[in-house]
Amino acid sequence: MKIKFWFAAVAVLSVVGVSAGTARADMLTLPPHEQTISTPDGWRVTVGHHAETANRVLPLNSIGTTREVFVTNQAYGKIAGTGSDLQGAVVKTGYHLGCGMNITDITVGATVSVGISPGIVIEPSIPTPTVGANIGPNASVAPSFSVSLTPGQVVDLPLGEKAIQGSEAFVTHRDAHVKIDGCIAPASIRSYTIVAVKSDVADDSVAVYGDPVAL
Repeated sequence: MKIKFWFAAVAVLSVVGVSAGTARADMLTLPPHEQTISTPDGWRVTVGHHAETANRVLPLNSIGTTREVFVTNQAYGKIAGTGSDLQGAVVKTGYHLGCGMNITDITVGATVSVGISPGIVIEPSIPTPTVGANIGPNASVAPSFSVSLTPGQVVDLPLGEKAIQGSEAFVTHRDAHVKIDGCIAPASIRSYTIVAVKSDVADDSVAVYGDPVAL
């Protein structure tokens, strides 16, 4: 029984505790994207983003199930032309985070079970917010050792929005800290920017997406 448990523990920990020692800082400069549409009543709506970078770094805990990256991006929305009375317009931006496989439950021997509940946390800080996946442990007694996995997820992480009061508006984040925990498979992020408008005649929206960044 002890021999079987030891081999199971080694096998699982070799996956969960993948070493990230070979990783290093890696700055990527990503291309801009822009799109313009015309609403049914004549407004011209432009959405775009530029100056996007992603600085992939070695996680502070040196564990392969954690990924860290510092992202910079400037999102914008523009309204031009004429149409029916414009009731409102807003530009929204954020990131989609994807993980191929998440850790959901770990049971070690007859001692402790650690339940991992992925979630989203946005912690305001100076000068930029920290965005990441929140892990909430739940301890319990269990008679065996096992690891349960679920199919990966794509999570929406909004980073900001701003009403377009005049003809344009910008939302900029510089070196925002994005963190993913509990991922034992390939992970990636992708920025998005959306402009939504509402007029007396039509509700309309348009979006652009950044290039995916593997972590």
